Amino acid sequence: MKLQSVEIANFRPYRDSHLDLTDRDGSIHVVEGDQGGGKTSLHTAIQWGLYGGDGPGTNYSEHWNERAKQDREEKMSVEIKFKEGERNYTLIREIDRFNHTQGRAYEETTLIGNTNTYSDEEAQNQIEEILPEQLKDFFFLDGERIQRLIEEDAGQQVKREIETVLKHRTIINAQNDLEDLLEDRLIPRRDKIEEEASERDEIIQEISEYRDDIKDLKKQNEEDRDNIQKKNDILEETREELEELNEEKIEEINDLEEAIQDLQQDKVRILSELKESWKELRYAILFDDVDDLNQELERQIEEYDEQLSEIERNQIIYELTEEAREGECPICGNDDIEYLKQHDHEDHDEDLKKQITEKIVELREMRGRLDSVEPPEDAPGDKQVRLEEITSKIEEKQERRDELLDELGGVPDESERDTLERNIKQLENDIRDLRDDIEGREEKIQKKQQEIKKLENKREERSSNRDLEEVTDKIEAAETAIEKLKTIREEHVREKRKKIRDEMNEVFDQVAQSEFMSERYKGLDFRGSPDEDDSYVLQLVEVDGETKDMVNHQPSAGESQLTALSFIFGLNKYARYSSTIVFDTVAGRLDLTNSEAQGEFFASLDEPLLLLVTDSELRDLGESVQQEIGAHYEIKPDGKDSELNKVK
Repeated sequence: MKLQSVEIANFRPYRDSHLDLTDRDGSIHVVEGDQGGGKTSLHTAIQWGLYGGDGPGTNYSEHWNERAKQDREEKMSVEIKFKEGERNYTLIREIDRFNHTQGRAYEETTLIGNTNTYSDEEAQNQIEEILPEQLKDFFFLDGERIQRLIEEDAGQQVKREIETVLKHRTIINAQNDLEDLLEDRLIPRRDKIEEEASERDEIIQEISEYRDDIKDLKKQNEEDRDNIQKKNDILEETREELEELNEEKIEEINDLEEAIQDLQQDKVRILSELKESWKELRYAILFDDVDDLNQELERQIEEYDEQLSEIERNQIIYELTEEAREGECPICGNDDIEYLKQHDHEDHDEDLKKQITEKIVELREMRGRLDSVEPPEDAPGDKQVRLEEITSKIEEKQERRDELLDELGGVPDESERDTLERNIKQLENDIRDLRDDIEGREEKIQKKQQEIKKLENKREERSSNRDLEEVTDKIEAAETAIEKLKTIREEHVREKRKKIRDEMNEVFDQVAQSEFMSERYKGLDFRGSPDEDDSYVLQLVEVDGETKDMVNHQPSAGESQLTALSFIFGLNKYARYSSTIVFDTVAGRLDLTNSEAQGEFFASLDEPLLLLVTDSELRDLGESVQQEIGAHYEIKPDGKDSELNKVK
């Protein structure tokens, strides 16, 4: 991973800064700045761009530029262009939304390659393949912190980092995958198979019990079918015996019984009608009186009609008489009338006429109502005659039935016929019950067969002893493979241990040039034997061959930095990964001699370096570094912010 350029927006002191590292005049690139100017922030920005740090919320709250915060510019981003082999990549990590109430930020990561574009988790996975985050401390160095590699409890961490640098990740991943396979699949599978073996036995036992039940049910059905056949034979014989009786007479008796029942019903009906006829008899008795009353009404109507006619006649005579009194005769026209008899006419005649008219109307209405009364259709006598006829017929049929019964010797309650009929009915009921029992058992057999099928399917789902043997073999194979991989790792690390030690001593010889260091120490080594757990704790070796007691006699900051630096660059020779090394606080703890020696060592490296230094650190690194500088930037203050100005 060779860095080509870095774009920073609103990250710590940088509002909008650009760092171009494509200048190939030299392999060492320098960013020079005062203490607190922003070198460490640049170092942090590159690491955040690659790996994301502690999460968007924390990163945003800790790294958001103060002036951008005041101006409400919410976008914070780092864009890194780099080259890996022959492929060019552009990595953009940005946060452009921030929930101020909840303190929550939303981060997006994009990796653009020559042919593909990746986002978020997929982009991060690609970065991990190019340069694992676990190795970032070997390529993004901090002179203030690298001495942690020589601390007492760093042995196992150093060992893991050696394995990672040597690209043991494949072996480690294979070992982890096998261990996960054991824990997550094979061992649970074995336990499940053992559990299923017990369940399988229980299922087999349950299937056997179902089959025994089916066998018993089928046996009972066969017995019942035999019983049905026997009862059918008996039923047929009984019916034949019943038919041997006088079938015609019995049929006639039955017909007579039915006829008697029908006549009895008719008798009941006629009795009911006779009762109703007696209720209507009073209309028949009064009918003559109604006729007489009708005639009397006719007579009264005629009398009233005559009275009404007399009144009308007298009224006409009175009117004519009045006209004659006034002049000529209304009949002959003679006006010489000497004498005209006086006719009586009273005013109450009009009232009488009205009363008579109303009376006539009333009598006529009464006569109409009497005319509507009709005599009953059937007299009780007719019903009585019909009743006597039905009773006679009943007696005749009963006499005939009794004669037939006498011929058959009577039909007592315990007669042969009743016995046969009861036997037939009982046999029919028994046969029906047996068939119902058979049908019920057939349903039970069908259900049990379905249960057997389910259990057989369930049994097939349960692993067999052969499956147990197979998974046991796989577990043994996986455990063997894990042990072999572990052995390979250990042997490979032990094999590289001496080479790494030799290489870091070569680096130590180049960078530890001060009189104090050269006269006191001859090199570095790992503590203990290669087989010990703490065999990767770094120690200084004194000129007399004894290792420095770094627990009771803590090394100085300069000794720690030179030791860690030697280990890092010695190990990098065998690293299966490569990257531009970004080094912050390069020589802050070193004297001038060791700083110049370190500068000469940097100038001898083939891999590019990005050094974040103060002016004094750059000066102390010496002329050899000055000659290899490619891109050179200075950090200049801009109020509370910083700007990157290109010097070369």
